[in-house]
Amino acid sequence: MKNLSTKELNYINDFLSWELLAAKKCFQYGCQENGSRFQQIFMDAAHVHQRNYTNLLNYVNQISNQGGQAH
Repeated sequence: MKNLSTKELNYINDFLSWELLAAKKCFQYGCQENGSRFQQIFMDAAHVHQRNYTNLLNYVNQISNQGGQAH
């Protein structure tokens, strides 16, 4: 894999923050719903954002383990 620039790493960091925030908000909204169909929609959305967060984090860890450094 190619080395990532500092700017690219900052973008990934922003994406991680956004995905984590979206997952937390969707989960919170889902918990506020009582048995409605919206509860499942919010929970599904929370899982999607959580999966995106995990995939991005795994990507960063993979680059870091392969010695990819910012330039």
